[in-house]
Amino acid sequence: MARILVLWNQVDDDVYEHYRRDGRRTVEWDPSIQVEPWETVEDEMLLIVRALRAGGHETTLVNIRDDFHEIVSAIGRTKPDLVMNLIEFYREDPEHENHVPAIFELLGVGYTGNRPLALSLCQKKPQAKALLAAAGVPVPRGIVVESTAPADLGDLRYPLFVKPAFDDASGGIDTRSVVHDRAALDSRVADLLGERRGSVLVEEYIEGREIHCAILGETPLPLYEMQFKGGLDEQGQPLPRIITYRAKWDPYSREHHAVEGKCPVTDLAPDLVARIQSIALRAYRALGCRDYARVDMRLDAATNEVFVLEVNPNPDLADSCAFAASASAHGWTYPQLICELARIALERSKSSQTALAGFDRLLHEYQAKKRESG
Repeated sequence: MARILVLWNQVDDDVYEHYRRDGRRTVEWDPSIQVEPWETVEDEMLLIVRALRAGGHETTLVNIRDDFHEIVSAIGRTKPDLVMNLIEFYREDPEHENHVPAIFELLGVGYTGNRPLALSLCQKKPQAKALLAAAGVPVPRGIVVESTAPADLGDLRYPLFVKPAFDDASGGIDTRSVVHDRAALDSRVADLLGERRGSVLVEEYIEGREIHCAILGETPLPLYEMQFKGGLDEQGQPLPRIITYRAKWDPYSREHHAVEGKCPVTDLAPDLVARIQSIALRAYRALGCRDYARVDMRLDAATNEVFVLEVNPNPDLADSCAFAASASAHGWTYPQLICELARIALERSKSSQTALAGFDRLLHEYQAKKRESG
């Protein structure tokens, strides 16, 4: 059994806590639709802690609250055999996500999840797509647009999918992201660039089923499908068959209730399932992932060709989300999943004595310099 330090980061109030206080149980546009209870991020963290403790691990939970010193101090106080790294944002900047595990690497402390390079690559969609294509992993054809001047589309075919080139968690994706003509394309590109989102990725839209494959260690788990139920937006237009930001994060939106997860996927032929899982594992390896990730794909409706949309190296581990559902379909309980993540990382990491001896020296030097600087 191990000493495990679970690190997470939240400064502002949780939006789902506000939803709870509001007490709204139905959506305004259809009172017959009930809103499922949502866990706050802290609820999810506590569930992970309970899972680790059920596995016999001595576990400490620390919210670093955007404080670098708290990261270092928490490691010094607890002297963990392993850090479970659940920090995604630091000071509201997703670019810092990969900097956090770099701290653990410099301190010589073992941690769960992906290394800095993989985290950074997966967030930069054009670079990730280029590496995937070079590795023979099928991806949608696309271009990067950096100005509002009409882009040269070459032989790209409409409809096209327009999204930020550097973002995650469906940031910058809404019901206008699928475009069918030049006017809509230019308008959407201008909107994203105007929001200071940097470059824009324009790809051929793949009409078909959206299949996700969770990978644990080197094992692809049972497939998870995001099923689109149709419906209309606020203007009465058909909702596109995509996962928008509101579909993920706004339980009162039309988009959220137009998508439903299913796991396992039972109506795909075994050879097709094996092909999808093989492509997901190739994508995972091509981007240097380890421990766990989720690969999001589209299955072309006409050809059954599989296209990788993106690799998420830090997927949500909440028991209500896709990764846990895939683990459950594999036959694991939630505590078994979380403890397996810890086991994989513990087996890889250096001995705690060697790591912490080096850490104690670094911590002493760091604290001495801090005192000198006042």
